[in-house]
Amino acid sequence: MAKWIRSPWNPRFMEQSPLLFHPLSVAATNFVRHDQWPDLDDYNALINLCDPVVRSEIGVPISFVEQDGPPASWQKEYEPRIFLDGEVQTRCENWHDFFQVLVWYSMPKTKSTLNALHFESIERRKADDPNNKTRSSIENALTQFDECGAIVTSSDPSLLDMIENFDWKTLFWEHRESTQQRLRCFCFGHAIYEKALNPYPGLTAHSILLPTAESFNRKPLQQQLKYLDAAISKKLATLEIQTPRDFAPFPLLGMPGWVSENQQESYYDNTDYFRPGRRS
Repeated sequence: MAKWIRSPWNPRFMEQSPLLFHPLSVAATNFVRHDQWPDLDDYNALINLCDPVVRSEIGVPISFVEQDGPPASWQKEYEPRIFLDGEVQTRCENWHDFFQVLVWYSMPKTKSTLNALHFESIERRKADDPNNKTRSSIENALTQFDECGAIVTSSDPSLLDMIENFDWKTLFWEHRESTQQRLRCFCFGHAIYEKALNPYPGLTAHSILLPTAESFNRKPLQQQLKYLDAAISKKLATLEIQTPRDFAPFPLLGMPGWVSENQQESYYDNTDYFRPGRRS
């Protein structure tokens, strides 16, 4: 888990980057009247609003618990404990873990699937050597999406092709109107949300590209999230993602309107951010 950093509570955090935080807007409404940090009871009250009940892949209800000390066995490590006991170790007064809670609420199937895949991989490497701490490639990929992932959808395959080809200026500037109308980016990783509290050029997600019907963008957010949750959970479960390189890098602040600076064409000439391709 990330280093614990105490930060001031701000119930209006979404105002700092409303388009980027949009996928969390339903979950965040539960905390707008809090004048201080939510606690574990608040987090568990939120997850208990979900219908059906949010469970791990073996059917154990998910709950948020206080972070413990060093685990006595690998089965009590972070991911195995979620899978086996349903307990998500959570730090209060911490933005990283706060966003983790909100993502569990917003996309529970995907979170449960990621956890199950983590457990299966950990169990395989611990079978021969309980002290083996060398993470597999798929574990690295799962962590990367869990922390810094995003889902980019479009009804226009050519826009998704531009992302695959790192053709950023064509996408964000030359096809700006089409991008605004037909492309959507739903951040998933809770570390991305934490960074979005102070967005900076360089903020990049590791994305899954998902073609959608044209009607998708007209649906209410909750219906969109339900669809994405099922689709991404299925994609992960079928092991289409094996390594971190299976994700498409996506420079989030290139999205039209996500920062005021990108209203200028010259913004997209920064090749340190809008890179022309993968570097070896």
